[in-house]
Amino acid sequence: MDTLKKTLPHLHPIFVHFPQALFPVAFASFVLGMLTGNRIFESGALTAVIFGLLSSPVCIITGHIDWRLRYSGAMTRVFRIKIWGAYILAFLAAAALAVRLLHPEIAGMGISVPVILYASLLGACTVTCVVLGYYGGKLVFH
Repeated sequence: MDTLKKTLPHLHPIFVHFPQALFPVAFASFVLGMLTGNRIFESGALTAVIFGLLSSPVCIITGHIDWRLRYSGAMTRVFRIKIWGAYILAFLAAAALAVRLLHPEIAGMGISVPVILYASLLGACTVTCVVLGYYGGKLVFH
């Protein structure tokens, strides 16, 4: 096991930064699109959500591998938060994508229930990323 730890790169920190950046960008881009009326920002938000959601399983799998290899699968409060948070993030992202796919003209809908729901889900993804990053930092910089 120690040999594997030394030869295997730190996969989780390598992959996790991708969705950690994409979801806040998606939220900011959507808000900017709604404020300016420029639909290119909403398209950017959709693209960021898709790539963030697609990268989530890789982050979850590499997190599980790192947790088992580097922390012997010890279940602490930090790991419980990170595990639950990862699944919550994936669920929120999938829900946001579903809302967006059900309302392809969301950028032109003005203030409405789908717009508020979509913005709230993107905001919740962003907050979840911040929480996951905070607790990841506690592991790295303990």
